[in-house]
Amino acid sequence: MSNPIGPGPASARQDEQTVELAGPEIEARRHFLQDMVGLPAAALALNLLPTSANAQVKGGLATREAQARRSPGDLRFVFSLSSYDHMQAVTDGRIPIKRADPLFIRLPIPEAFRRFLASRDWDVAEVGFSQYATLRASGDDNYVGIPVFTSRLFRHSAIFVRSDRIKRPDDLRGRRIGIVGWANSAGLWARGMLRDMYNIQPHEITWYQGGVERPGRPENVPAKFLDPRVRVVPVADRGIEEMLWSGDLDGIIVPSPPASVEGSVTSGGLVRRLFDDAREEERRYFAKTRCLPAMHTIVMTRDLYERDRDIGRRIYEALELARRRYFASLADTAASVVPVPWVEEYIDSLHPLMGADVWPYGVEPNRPTIETGLRYLHEQGLIDRRLRADDVYPEWEGVNV
Repeated sequence: MSNPIGPGPASARQDEQTVELAGPEIEARRHFLQDMVGLPAAALALNLLPTSANAQVKGGLATREAQARRSPGDLRFVFSLSSYDHMQAVTDGRIPIKRADPLFIRLPIPEAFRRFLASRDWDVAEVGFSQYATLRASGDDNYVGIPVFTSRLFRHSAIFVRSDRIKRPDDLRGRRIGIVGWANSAGLWARGMLRDMYNIQPHEITWYQGGVERPGRPENVPAKFLDPRVRVVPVADRGIEEMLWSGDLDGIIVPSPPASVEGSVTSGGLVRRLFDDAREEERRYFAKTRCLPAMHTIVMTRDLYERDRDIGRRIYEALELARRRYFASLADTAASVVPVPWVEEYIDSLHPLMGADVWPYGVEPNRPTIETGLRYLHEQGLIDRRLRADDVYPEWEGVNV
C-alpha cells in the first residue's frame, strides 16, 4: 500500500525564550474559533488555549521560535484535547506541529466526544477508542484515527461491589451490575477482562445502564449485535449509585467512583472494590494479554485528512516527541517533575514486565492492545465481526513512524 500520510519521523528543537502574546492575537483566534465551531466568545476564556503556531499558555506567552515559524500557508485547524502532562509540550508551543497552526480547545470529555462524533464541530479530537472503532467497523469513514493513546487505564479497580454479597469474581454470576453505558470504554475492558481471566460471560450478569449520581443517562452507542442472552436494562428514574446503596444492585462498574463509594472503600465499609489487590491482578492481566487498555485515541476528520494527507503524521510526530521528552524528564534526577518520591524507581520496576517503553504510540507496538479491544467490541455485540488493527487505522499501514 502507498504511504498516504508521509515518510518517517522528524525532530523538533525546543527554545525557552519567550515573548508576550499580544491581546489582539488572542482575540483574533477567539473569533477564528467562533467562526469554526460556533462557541460564544465568553465561553472561550477558560477553554481556549491561545496557541498560534503553538503558544505557551502560562502568562500568555509564546515562544520566539514558534512565532518565527508562522507562515500564511500553515494549515489551520481546531484540536480538542484534554490536559495531559505528556502532551503539554505540544499544546503550550514548545514542540510544534510542522506546517500547522492549530487552535487547541479543552472541553469536558463527554461533551467534547459527543460534539465531535455527532457533528464534527472541530477538526481533530481526543475520543473514546471504542467509539471510534465502532464507527469504523460500521463503514463510517468520516474519521481518520491517529494511533496516539492519550488515556490508558487498567479497569480492575473500576469494579465496586457490595461486600455482603460478593467476595470474589465468581460471585458475580447471576448478579445485577450497574454500568454507565454498554459502549463505555471502562465497562468494555472490565467485562472483557472478566471473561479472559475468570471465564465470566456477559450473559451471566444482568446489566443496569444509567447515570451514576443522576438518572437518565442515555446509551450513546447501541449494541446492534448483542448476544440475545445478554440483558441490559435501561434505568431512567434513579442513578446506579443510589441503586447500589439501596440493594437493588450488587455492584457497579464506573470510570470514576462517586464520593460515597470512594469513602466506603477507604473506610472498609459496605461497598468495596472487587479486587483487594487490583495492581497485582492488573499485572497478571498484562502478562497474559500484553494489553495496557486504551481508553482514548486521537481522531481527525476525513475533510482535514483530504486537505493535507501528511497532517496525521505531523501531529503524531509532535505528540510522540512530547511523550519521549516527558518520560525523559521523569528520569531527570536534577529536579523532580512529579511531586512524588521514587517515581524513577517505580518506572524502572515496570520494565521487566512491560519492556523499555511502557506507554508506546503507533499501531505495531500497540497491536495486542488494539486487537484485544476490537475482540471485546465484537464479543460484546458492538461490531459485527472481528477486526484487525489495520482495519481501524488503515491510513497508517506501511507508514514509518
